[in-house]
Amino acid sequence: MSTEPAQPESSLPSALADSWVDHLAGIDAIGDAIMRSGWKPTAILGIARGGLIPAAILAYKLDVRLILSVRVQHYAGQELRLESGAQFIDESRPFEGLNTERLLIVDDIIDTGETIKLVRRAVREYAKEVKVAALYIRSAQKNFVDWYWKVEDEWVTFPWAPKG
Repeated sequence: MSTEPAQPESSLPSALADSWVDHLAGIDAIGDAIMRSGWKPTAILGIARGGLIPAAILAYKLDVRLILSVRVQHYAGQELRLESGAQFIDESRPFEGLNTERLLIVDDIIDTGETIKLVRRAVREYAKEVKVAALYIRSAQKNFVDWYWKVEDEWVTFPWAPKG
């Protein structure tokens, strides 16, 4: 039996490994901005799948213990939007039983704004105050978010969702 610690082999290309560091810095910057604002969420809602990692990291940074997730689908593949628009997967009322003062909705990117509009409408009866954070936003979507890291109008590949 070996007492040596396991040394994981990195299968990520260096650009994606560097991207992890960059994106973690972005999540940290969003957390800092939220703390500077004086607004403290009582719950965090991560939009699956892309918003789950930023939501979890923000929950630690902001010391929020109530973490929720919701599955919303708006794409069938890269840049292939569903004709039906953004929709909840599996549940029509996924927030039944939620009752919180200040809810922070987190996603990786706000593209068309349809997902955020859907989720905001669905949570308004379960949270007294709702704010939104995203790593990226499209330049036309600034009105859907309270905090963001960067404006990007090109397709973004996230290190937690590499191609292949």
